[in-house]
Amino acid sequence: MIRNNDIKKILLVTGGTGGHIYPALSIYKYLENKSYKVKILTDKRGLKNENLVRHNPYVINVKGFAGKKNSEKAIASLLVLFSTIKAVLLLRKEKFTLVLSFGSYVQVPVLLAAKILKISYILHEANAVIGKANKMFWRFAKVRTSFYKLKVSDFKTKQIGMPVRSEIEGLYKHNYIVPKKNKKIKILIMGGSLGSEALSYNFSTKLCKLPCHLKKRLSIIHQVKSYQLKEVVSIYDNNNIKAKVKTFINDIDKTLKTTSLIICRAGASTIAENLIAGIPAIYIPINASSNEHQYFNALKISRQKLGWLFKETEIGSEKFIKFLNNLLNSESILKSYSINCKKAAFPCASKSLYEIVAGFND
Repeated sequence: MIRNNDIKKILLVTGGTGGHIYPALSIYKYLENKSYKVKILTDKRGLKNENLVRHNPYVINVKGFAGKKNSEKAIASLLVLFSTIKAVLLLRKEKFTLVLSFGSYVQVPVLLAAKILKISYILHEANAVIGKANKMFWRFAKVRTSFYKLKVSDFKTKQIGMPVRSEIEGLYKHNYIVPKKNKKIKILIMGGSLGSEALSYNFSTKLCKLPCHLKKRLSIIHQVKSYQLKEVVSIYDNNNIKAKVKTFINDIDKTLKTTSLIICRAGASTIAENLIAGIPAIYIPINASSNEHQYFNALKISRQKLGWLFKETEIGSEKFIKFLNNLLNSESILKSYSINCKKAAFPCASKSLYEIVAGFND
């Protein structure tokens, strides 16, 4: 039990996409339940996430440098300068004693401020390759944690997995349901928190190329872009494929309980949740991801036989349709990959990260 005079005030720093937000929210809840005082800081993108907004996060205005023109980089540099000053004032005023950051360019001014004020910080790397923002501060961190076993590893880097929502953690004990011959095959198709053109309308047209006997067995839940919802519904209807088409999937834990196969992007949070749930997945990395981190995430998963990697350019090919046909007709492959997923999962990442934070009281 933590004594009141030992309680630390912790600032969680997260980027504005789901892959950063959900791990931050997971450890926020865990730390709060342990009587820690916790606040969250994000960028403007984070305000689009209702779950994050409920916690009244601090917001700073920063922009990334990758792929930008020189004029845009100059503006981004000025924003970092102004935001660093703002972060110094915030950290000093609120008397934060520890910063826990999940990557993204939003952390740059905050960690610069932490260094100026000599406040310790913990970094978490979600991806198979260290992101640029983390790389800048990696060697200065008090402790470094990661989802994957990184190439750049040392005694300060602890592989703990990815913090996930408690309802997802609960799926670790749930048994995978193998789709039996002639029974329904439940497929979940997701495009990530920002949506995906390749996994929206375009992908629904590819599924229609499957053999008729297999299409009759499909039961699909498909997350699509809002402006393509009607078109995707029409495609499935015209091909006699049973499907629920949505712009957002609520109660994802309930959906995962009955899912046979997931087709999705290769963000770290998505992968972590799939592994814990023990569901085989086809990963289609986003082309424009920084440092190609989604590609390397999926590559590592593929090599460990936890899922399959296909590029966007491949999903319309005859090779992909043939692969999907063979996979959906193979109970043994799906089952073996599900077993592999559970073995590779980290269902207690939030607890592990909490124990590291608690260690600062020793």
